[in-house]
Amino acid sequence: MLGSILVLNDRGGVGKTLLSHHLLAGALLEAMPLRVVEYEVNERLARLFGPELVEHRRISQDFANLMGTGGDGFFEFWDQIGPELQRGGRLFDFGGNISQWFFNWAEVSGLDYYVGDGSRLTFMVPVTVDLASLQTGMATLERVAVIAPGAKRVLVENGCSGPFSQLEESHYAKRKAEMVERENVTVIGMPACTAPAWARLTGHRLDQVVAMTRDDLVKLGMSPPVASRSLIVIHEWLRSMNMALTPFLTDMFRATQPGAAKAPGKTIKAKVN
Repeated sequence: MLGSILVLNDRGGVGKTLLSHHLLAGALLEAMPLRVVEYEVNERLARLFGPELVEHRRISQDFANLMGTGGDGFFEFWDQIGPELQRGGRLFDFGGNISQWFFNWAEVSGLDYYVGDGSRLTFMVPVTVDLASLQTGMATLERVAVIAPGAKRVLVENGCSGPFSQLEESHYAKRKAEMVERENVTVIGMPACTAPAWARLTGHRLDQVVAMTRDDLVKLGMSPPVASRSLIVIHEWLRSMNMALTPFLTDMFRATQPGAAKAPGKTIKAKVN
């Protein structure tokens, strides 16, 4: 049985798409046959990588209204995810306010029928230092423990809005420490890319960015010195994220029987020097 990764946090702007982008790019660089299912209002990853790699399941406003009714059409939409989770080899990228509907389906439709205790599932929850993001993210991790008690839970600290070191004495930091020590939650750092060229590369695939040269950045309008400095930062940023995420990709493609033992929780720091 192959594993699956789910990226989710109902708060918008926390880095879900970027995290999924890193995972897919890493899988391509490692020649892993990852397929992505993108639950979003608008195509994001599908626009970058194409339908061969990313299936976009559009959440329209009309469909969102149907979701809110809890009718049978709501459950039928989600029924297809059960067999996909059972087969594995997929990354599910949930847009803002989408995962609550998945949880509602899982709680009443018997998720364990497809995945047992969820030991082959990995739930990755990105957060920023924004209070609402932290509250929603921690609540998501706790809800995962209810529907899939054997699943791996990964808290991804996205540094785009500020360093998490400022939260050392906060309730969040204390709860995070409890989750790591007692609940096998893993913490990963996802630092912001500080390269001057990054703003010009946000519409590019990361698996292609890793092969870019100074001349490529110059063609995008950077001066040669700035391009050279940018490449150093970008390559180190991509390398550190790849090192942090590849173990989860490797594990999901390791065929095993349901109910395999989980590794203890830990903290993984991805840093750019």
